[in-house]
Formats: sequence, C-alpha cells, structure tokens
Amino acid sequence: MTAYRPEEDFLSPPVSLTVTPSAPEAGKAVTLTATLTNTATIALRGTVLYLAVDDSAEQDGLGDLAPGRSVTRTWRTRLADDAEGRIVFTAHALFDVHRHGSDCTRATTPVLLPYRSLPKAFDNAGISSADALTVANIDGSNSSLSAEALASVGLTPGATVTYDGATFTWPDTRPGTEDNVICSGQSVLLSGSGSRLTFLGTSTWGDGRGDGKVVYADGTEQSFSVAVPDWYGANPSAAVVLPYRHTATGRDDNPVSLFTFGVDLTPGKELRSVVLPKVSDGIQPGSPALHVFAMAIN
Repeated sequence: MTAYRPEEDFLSPPVSLTVTPSAPEAGKAVTLTATLTNTATIALRGTVLYLAVDDSAEQDGLGDLAPGRSVTRTWRTRLADDAEGRIVFTAHALFDVHRHGSDCTRATTPVLLPYRSLPKAFDNAGISSADALTVANIDGSNSSLSAEALASVGLTPGATVTYDGATFTWPDTRPGTEDNVICSGQSVLLSGSGSRLTFLGTSTWGDGRGDGKVVYADGTEQSFSVAVPDWYGANPSAAVVLPYRHTATGRDDNPVSLFTFGVDLTPGKELRSVVLPKVSDGIQPGSPALHVFAMAIN
C-alpha cells in the first residue's frame, strides 16, 4: 500500500449519513446508515466508526481501509420516550495515517422532534428587569420587554390572562431566562379540541409573516398563515400595550405592543400538534422575528 508522505496535503475522506425514518418520533426506533469512502492515496489504518445519537453511541472497528474502498455500517437504536427538540445524529470515523499521527472525518444530521409543550420550546429571553437591563435580548439589538411594565398590566410570572376570548398562562419565568419561542417551524405537541388555536406574542424588526400548520389526531393537517405587526408603538390592534420597554442603556418610554393571532380549528377534532410559522432562524437586527409567549385552545 502507498505510504504516507508528510509533504502531501491530506484531505479527510468523506463519510455519509442517512437517518431512517427521516422524521423520527420519540420512543420509536431509528436506523443510522453510514458509508465511509477512502478517497485518499494511502490506507486508513485501524479505522473505527462511531454512530451516535446525542450522547449514545455504537462503535465498530473497520480495520484497514485501502484507497478507493468503501465500507457501510448501520445501527438501529431507539429514541428516548421524552426525546424532543433538536436531536443530532453523527457518524464519526477515526483512523491512523502513519505511525505517529491520526485523523478523523464526520457527518452530522440534525432532526427537530416535536417539543412536548410550548415552554419546552422556549429559546429566547425577552424580558428584563430594571436592575438587570442586559439579561434579555428580544430583537438582536439588546432591547427587551420590561418585567415591571408587564406587571403593571397584570402579566406577572404564571399569571392567567384573557385576551380576545382566549385564556393564556403567561410564562412562569424570571427575567433573563428563556420565556418565548422564536418561530422557525418548530413542532409542539397539543391535546384537546376547540374552535380556535390562539397565540400571544409579538414581532420584532417588522411584521412577522409565515406559514404554519395544525396536525389533528387523525393525521389530517390544516395550514395557516400569520402576519403579526411589529412590537414598537401603541398599535390599535394590540391585545395589550406596555407603556415602555428596556434597552441596554435604560428605559425607553415608547410603548410596545403584544398581539393575539391564530387559526380557526375544525370543531370537535382532537389536536395532535402545531407547527409554528416559519418566520426566521433566530433574531438578527434588521430581520423580522416572531415571538410566541403563550398559546391557548378556545
């Protein structure tokens, strides 16, 4: 076999990874299939392939892999019953390229499982307090909702409030902790039935526009679209208007607005989940993002 030459550039050979089914579910089996192909001019010696789901892994010794040769391995495993959110599947190969050196190659496939509840999906801290202004950032430019302003309109941690006929539970969180979800197509499990699924939230950096869907227990789906106004100012269509907000340097006495929005449901049909509208992949100054603090079936 061709010997390793230190003066040659070495590009790690590719490893591919597929996950079956492509939309796995908590508590169900998945199969990982990885193929390692030696595209180098030297043998990969003592090759070991790891297939992993987060912190759980399967190890397989492949031995020496000659130039041009491919090896495929599969691993069938079961996701935890409480698995939710972003799950990362990984194929990682380690091998020796000469007596005193080794290298590796890897491939990852992230999958977003349904969250078991809306609070489990929270990924943004949008509320700060007057004595800690910089612990939250709702818009990517270090602005935030004021805990004190929220309390002045009855939105204290864990409070029950009713807007537009829907009863919400405000996040039971401390300022500076994750209290809302930035809508980017996440799926959240639901149960119950009613005439409407309503969200309480707001948009930053312009109108939050996107498409989502509700999934019923019988497997049928219903698409919906939202267009939520920007939070800045006292919007006449708002569910509630706060007298001011926080910035990184202090209190900003311009009001900000929270809104209700949602989708009419098929009466009597049991819900399974909701796919939140795909508006953004996070927060970034100048780009609209839609934030949801609570939701209710009424």
